[in-house]
Amino acid sequence: MYMKKLLLTLSVVALAYWSSAQVIVAGVSPNSIIANYAFTWAEPGAWGTPDFNIPGTFVQDTLMLVDDGSTGTNAQGHPVAQEGCNPLVNNLTGKIAVIYRNNCEFGTKAFNAQEAGAVGVIIINRDADVIPMGGGADGPNVTIPCVMLGNAEGALLVEAMQTDSVVVFMGNKTGLFANDIGLSRNAALIPKLGAVPAILAQSGTEFNFELGARIYNPGSNDQTNVSINAKIVDPSGNTVYDNSVSGLNILTTDSIDVDPTTAGTLPQFSLASYPAGRYTLTYTISLDGVADEYDGDNSISSTFTINENIYGYAQLDPTTNLPKPTLFYRPNNNLNTFSICTVINDPNASRVGVAGVYFAATNNTASLAGQEILLYLYTWDNQFTDLNDANFPANDAWTLTEIASGNYDYPSDLQNETVYGQFINAVALEDNKRYLACAQTSNVEVFLGHEGSTNLTWNTDYYLQPTSPGESDGTRFATGFGADIPNSLAVKLIDVATIGLGENSSVEGNAFPNPATDAVTITIDGEGVANLTVTDVAGKVVISNAVTLNAGKANVNIASLNAGIYVFNVALENGKTSQFKVTKR
Repeated sequence: MYMKKLLLTLSVVALAYWSSAQVIVAGVSPNSIIANYAFTWAEPGAWGTPDFNIPGTFVQDTLMLVDDGSTGTNAQGHPVAQEGCNPLVNNLTGKIAVIYRNNCEFGTKAFNAQEAGAVGVIIINRDADVIPMGGGADGPNVTIPCVMLGNAEGALLVEAMQTDSVVVFMGNKTGLFANDIGLSRNAALIPKLGAVPAILAQSGTEFNFELGARIYNPGSNDQTNVSINAKIVDPSGNTVYDNSVSGLNILTTDSIDVDPTTAGTLPQFSLASYPAGRYTLTYTISLDGVADEYDGDNSISSTFTINENIYGYAQLDPTTNLPKPTLFYRPNNNLNTFSICTVINDPNASRVGVAGVYFAATNNTASLAGQEILLYLYTWDNQFTDLNDANFPANDAWTLTEIASGNYDYPSDLQNETVYGQFINAVALEDNKRYLACAQTSNVEVFLGHEGSTNLTWNTDYYLQPTSPGESDGTRFATGFGADIPNSLAVKLIDVATIGLGENSSVEGNAFPNPATDAVTITIDGEGVANLTVTDVAGKVVISNAVTLNAGKANVNIASLNAGIYVFNVALENGKTSQFKVTKR
């Protein structure tokens, strides 16, 4: 079952960056499994598990597959008995239990392993990436550590277990080694965008970004002359950026920042031109004169892709060149609408128009076939400089004006797949103006895609700009589920010069009477069938239907609307649009 998580949670709770940066899951022996694994862990709260954020909290032991006596194989080809959904028939005393994800709650699996004597639990996901784990009914009774690994890492461990005794470490490594430094994705500057349309990156002044990272010293020795290197490789494999800062001194259990605000600074990255393709940024840290006793966290990487028309913050899949979500979320206690959005704000935005959005979804209980996702493009009309501006709007006070809409009806059960939804009409953008492109569901069983590999925490803290907002039942949240988990919605941009978008794409429109009570007559320079969308000042759609213009006029019933100000958006068959406001008494 996909994790349900409050949009509000990560936007108001400060993360324990230092201690969490030292939490690892690592293969110890044999040599074939020595690695630093991507993972999630059962955090105290919904679980009774130990808190890995506390230095020295860890378990290291031998792995053992569980067996609950069930028969048959599951959809992934693994024995059902190794899902651990029933009391175990094997003795796991002193072992770390290995359990496949499929049926039953995570907490139930872990509790059954604990009852059989296990000292820790590794749950192997069905998919390549990991997801947060809810404890369920049994979670509070689980007092041993529990982590999740992706299916590839899990397969590596299980294969090694056939011939060797496999030992894994999981927990906080603070103080375990004398000489040990590390990096964390929570504390590193990465490219501003994961997907960069070439038309908006024609020089280094149009696309550039700052570099920097926090270096941790969880080892028991103070360190002198620590170095950090940042290297960027272009699509041809050529190194186009290679800079270092050295001579850094870090006391034990302390950290040091290398960023544009500190004395030791990595130069800004920019190129005179950007050939299309995938660029990779890699940070690497090193000690001087001594070996790092745990170097599995001495390097982290991120990418950006210069492409034809996709704009977004998530990294693109190297095979499909589309956003590839690794996590699917929706808010707890959500009753009606849930949206994920991407902010567009560029000094050269007038070169492009928005045609549609890429997104992904999954249904928690049924097929996606026939499921409708509504698509919106808004101007974000609140005036603010950054997230710290006193004028930044409260969650319920965003002023949005809808300028385009559309819908995507799933033709089949495309669970987890990135799809493209088109707006009814493409809309030209303006320079230095904020826009929100959004995908919205009103089905509480539909979860929308997010990116687990991209962490914008430091970018958000440094640039102080919203990137991936979310909406739940009409309330909006600037950082969605948190800057460390941006959504995977990306925007398709098109060159205004090739499609004729521009100043003549809109026509004058009006309504009378205005203010009105039960009905208005809209007047527009156009004929025939047009699409009408009416939104309130918060951007919520209250009317969406077709109207027929006769002599440029059509009657619209607004009796069902509450008193207030509404934005009327009309899209004509010839591709032109009109927008105006109506006051309902």
